[in-house]
Amino acid sequence: MNLFAVTSALLAFVVGVGEKPAEKDEGQVFFTLPVCRRIQVGAEVLKPGATAWVAAEEGRFYPLGTSYRAAKGGSLLVAFGKESQVSVEDGASFATRAQKLGEKSRTIIPTGGEVSVSLPGNLKPELFFVTTKSLTACNLAGDSKYSFADTGDGSDMTVRCVTGSLEVKGRHFAVPAMHAADAFRIRSSHDELETVLWGKSGDYIVRLDRGLVTRSEIQDDGGVKDVVSQEMLDWHLSVATRVQINRAVPRIGERLSVTMMTFDSAGTMKNHFAFAEGLAEVNTGELVVNSTEAEDVSKSAAATTTEAAADVVEEGAAEEMSEDSSSDDSSSDSSDDDF
Repeated sequence: MNLFAVTSALLAFVVGVGEKPAEKDEGQVFFTLPVCRRIQVGAEVLKPGATAWVAAEEGRFYPLGTSYRAAKGGSLLVAFGKESQVSVEDGASFATRAQKLGEKSRTIIPTGGEVSVSLPGNLKPELFFVTTKSLTACNLAGDSKYSFADTGDGSDMTVRCVTGSLEVKGRHFAVPAMHAADAFRIRSSHDELETVLWGKSGDYIVRLDRGLVTRSEIQDDGGVKDVVSQEMLDWHLSVATRVQINRAVPRIGERLSVTMMTFDSAGTMKNHFAFAEGLAEVNTGELVVNSTEAEDVSKSAAATTTEAAADVVEEGAAEEMSEDSSSDDSSSDSSDDDF
């Protein structure tokens, strides 16, 4: 083999080796570490384990677990991948979740102001999460915004799907799917014993926990068996509608007592039930009479009253007729006696 052939084979081997990492990079959704892609006016970072904020540097990678905040009047854009980025403006802030290198997913925690998330529209599920104490947004694809405020006695947050879709999971509630222009506000107490959701825009389903319920099912052999199942209520959260969840810690035990209420846009209560977590024996079922059922009951009661009144009138008329006939007979008798 001549020198030219050896050189060509060596070059082919080097090129072939160099192509494999490139193919691997193309399939990688996120960078190993987030990078500050753009800073305007100013921004700061708080690295894991540090006690003081320092100026953020454009083009620098920061470890997972770092907190970021934009200066007043400034903005900061942090890239998590080629098409995945998070941006904040005017003093808004967020943190990244500390995790081991090699994990495929990424998680951010809004800590103040509005946090904008932009992800590929075809991002696979379970790869990017936005989490707070009261909820977790998951299966994100497209653009979304999260406005978070610490109220001192709890938190106030607005979740808005701008494009694409996302899901939300919280304690005793879940939003299976939000799409473009859907938004809601959630208010939670510091101890998470009260959670209130308001519809801001759109119309979508919120699945509410109704607790465990025992039902009797007939078996193939004709026997009856009690089966415990988890019950859910699908509530349409639209503009001005509301869901209120109140929780209480019992004096004995650790199972929370949960009271759930829903209200329409006029403020009328539509659902009300209570249950104890994990106990089918403690479940009130629905406490609000459905308006249609109430109307049917009213109509039935009115019809029954009308029929009863008609019967009374008929009986009275019959009695009057009987008295009249009796008086006629008596008068005729007296006439006969006179003659």
